[in-house]
Amino acid sequence: MRTILFLTTLALPLMAQDGGQLYGLYCSACHGADGKGATGGQFPPLAGSEWPLGNPDRAIKIVLHGLHQPIEVSGKTYNLEMPPQGAALPDDQISAILTYVRASWGNKASAVSVDQVKKVRAATANRKDHWTAEELLKLHPLENVKPPLANLISYYYKGSYQSMPDFSKLKAAAVEEEPSGLIDYSSYANTDGFAMVWEGELQTPAGKHEFSLDSDDGSRLFVDGAVVAEIKTIGPTGRTVKKAVDLKAGVHKIRVEYFEFSGNEGLSVGVKFAKEKRMQWLSKEKGKASGKSWPEIMLAPVDNRPAIYRNFIQGTTARGIGVGFPGQINIAYSADNLSMEMLWGGSFIDAGHHWTDRGVGYEPPAGETVFALSKQKAYAFASESATAWPAASQATTRFRGYQLSPQGNPTFLVEVAGARVFDGYESVTDPSPSLLRTLRVDGKPAQTVSLLVHSGAHEAAQPESFTVGELTVRITGGKFRYGTNVVMVDLTSPQAQLRYSW
Repeated sequence: MRTILFLTTLALPLMAQDGGQLYGLYCSACHGADGKGATGGQFPPLAGSEWPLGNPDRAIKIVLHGLHQPIEVSGKTYNLEMPPQGAALPDDQISAILTYVRASWGNKASAVSVDQVKKVRAATANRKDHWTAEELLKLHPLENVKPPLANLISYYYKGSYQSMPDFSKLKAAAVEEEPSGLIDYSSYANTDGFAMVWEGELQTPAGKHEFSLDSDDGSRLFVDGAVVAEIKTIGPTGRTVKKAVDLKAGVHKIRVEYFEFSGNEGLSVGVKFAKEKRMQWLSKEKGKASGKSWPEIMLAPVDNRPAIYRNFIQGTTARGIGVGFPGQINIAYSADNLSMEMLWGGSFIDAGHHWTDRGVGYEPPAGETVFALSKQKAYAFASESATAWPAASQATTRFRGYQLSPQGNPTFLVEVAGARVFDGYESVTDPSPSLLRTLRVDGKPAQTVSLLVHSGAHEAAQPESFTVGELTVRITGGKFRYGTNVVMVDLTSPQAQLRYSW
């Protein structure tokens, strides 16, 4: 019956000219008869939306080829897929529908002609994929939409930082105007070792406004020269800081500082104005929705035995193995890169996300002091490496699992260069709470076995010790070997021990 109705409507000349009826037939199921989005606003609205107004080419392209991936409409983000309609709807029907939408529910925009639709259809005839909002905005920016931040300028600094640098002593490698008005680091994404500063102006009404800041790694937010929120240490997103600030009506200076050490990047900055219910994001990247949809299940050692967590941990690879030791000392070991990649103090991890309704995504460490350690990157001693072991031994490097001692402490086994390396961990309290890591070589390796201990900036580089911020690493039974932003250890003796303390 529905197929017959569809074919009949295409055959009626009157329907092809009646935009209201065509909209009701093809569009209202998702966008609502009133243009406000069907099912209580679960679909993007067209009433009052900036997307169908202005340059008609933008809306024509969406109707012809569809749209997927996230799109922000009237301050709300939607991630639904709109199927292409170009094969089903002729040019005159698309013209009638868009003319109706642009003149209904308070929208006031010019009509869309059949010739305009024909021109866009011909120009995009070879397109096979749906459009994305990002693609369309580059081609057709939204008209009369005020950017979140006015007069925004970004400054880029190249270097390896594990804490916020003194920007007054640095020279920017790049300075750019940001006409989008959004704090955006994406031009430098996937490149470890940089810092950025953004300076702009924010117009606010009078009142107490809530600012939000989250980042991977560190960040700092200033309003009128005063620090409002700060994330000092290396670590993943999920450490959101919020603070309410009482401001007068008018223009206020905004400054955001950010440093990225290694691994993933992330930065979200937002403001919830007084009497407003939603956060307005000042950054291209939006923060996570407030509140959890799962119960908190905080893992911790039981009966003085370490807790083991095998799941997706933010800051390491998909085959991460988390261990929470007594004394609030925690690690994340990568079975892909064959080494400890993170160390943190405080709480271990909240398992509620992954243990409730099979939650997806990566869970950040629950502690506050997170040290990123042996991220796999190009070394000063080898052109490239896929793991924490130098490239020369990659062909014979394998992860062989792990075993637990009677006390529950893990020892990871790596086969490298024809020998087996046992990489064991335990927490100790004498003379101070520390993590003790024991490296033992079993067999006769075909070459010197070397392990990446730390990648990134380090200080006080001595043969037996070095520091990374508040973290001190000491070795017995061996010596550290230093390069540019890299610390290695050559396992030339049967056993070496590393002590991590802070």
